[in-house]
Amino acid sequence: MVTAAGTATVNRIPVLFSPRRHLCLPAARSGAPAGGAVLRPNVTANDAFKAVSRYWDRIVRPEQLMSACINAMRVLADPAETGAVTAGPAAGCAGRLARVSGRVPAEARSPRRATRPAPAEVARAVALIRSKRKPLVICGGGVRYSGAERALEAFCAALNVPLAETQAGKGVLPWDHPCNLGGIGVTGTLAANTIAREADLVIGVGTRLGDFTTASKWLSRTRRFEFLTVNVNGFDAQQDGRASRGRRRQGDA
Repeated sequence: MVTAAGTATVNRIPVLFSPRRHLCLPAARSGAPAGGAVLRPNVTANDAFKAVSRYWDRIVRPEQLMSACINAMRVLADPAETGAVTAGPAAGCAGRLARVSGRVPAEARSPRRATRPAPAEVARAVALIRSKRKPLVICGGGVRYSGAERALEAFCAALNVPLAETQAGKGVLPWDHPCNLGGIGVTGTLAANTIAREADLVIGVGTRLGDFTTASKWLSRTRRFEFLTVNVNGFDAQQDGRASRGRRRQGDA
């Protein structure tokens, strides 16, 4: 489960983990440490999930369920911060009753607002796309989370731009779509990886361009080209493929 949680966090996949109760320290313990405790009485097997979870909590009393569930769903529903969420109830809280208010806090009910790019960023992205002859779109899971499948399909079809998929982006376009080259990177197809090496602009939509997608940057070592990434944080144009904070970096792609 720890390996699965780490994979989910790295790939921004929302997964809720609720380890079995006997692996948690009971709320009221006496005598020798419980079977789930390791090394020290206050450390349990569930503590191994802390390092690989976006949100981790141990529920020792039923009153904690409301706040734990709200925080867990906040992380699970955030496309930028999502990943593994671990909330393990302690064995001692099983069967207990608690009076919990039925009202949900206002901040939990507030709808999430989409981040809109500045007009200057849009104009810069359009100018960059127009200046290139061999663009390639890399589609990630962010396209699915934002519900932008049809918009991306219309973009690729209108400009006749080929599209390659990450693992999380599979299925955004039908497998037999004329623009779909299939997977890219370590687990990609020959067509997608060949086009990637010949592209002069890579447009990453809803993807972080991680190691599997770029084959640890092997795909971009043979030539110099630019990246344009479209994510929840807005547009970003860069030349070396590394994640940036809104500034352009120079380097060999």
